[in-house]
Amino acid sequence: MKAMSILLLVFAAVGTCNGQVTPKPTTAAEVLQTAGVQMTAFINMDESTISVLYGDSAAFASTQSYFKHHTAQEHFVLITYKLKNFYYDYDAQARGELERVEYIADLDPKDKTKFSYRIKVGEWPLDSKGNRYTESDRVKFIFSHKPYQYPSVEDLNR
Repeated sequence: MKAMSILLLVFAAVGTCNGQVTPKPTTAAEVLQTAGVQMTAFINMDESTISVLYGDSAAFASTQSYFKHHTAQEHFVLITYKLKNFYYDYDAQARGELERVEYIADLDPKDKTKFSYRIKVGEWPLDSKGNRYTESDRVKFIFSHKPYQYPSVEDLNR
């Protein structure tokens, strides 16, 4: 009986530890729940993909400097979809199947150009020769796109 009680305690402890691991999101809807504000989007016609960059308020603030001034609190999420033909419009395309979800965060305090980069869903992006991009090259590529520019309150009141 004691042995059974000890085994139950061990299994309960192990079960609690396993409960701390968050499952990988598998749909865009799950990712979008925590992605933040949409900041820019771009199409890659060679790969037939559309990518949308999201971020928190600190990340959004960095877009105002065209990704030149960063803070440690920034978190970016890049969601890449396959393009599909848009059913209701001739020769138009829309977001299709989720291809990849990339996360950029944890700015290095010593080097303001280094971020932590990881892929949570999908395969590692490859260049035209089939080689894997480095993490730093991928971050530079993502930040090379022009962010949306929102009108200021003063501009809206004119």
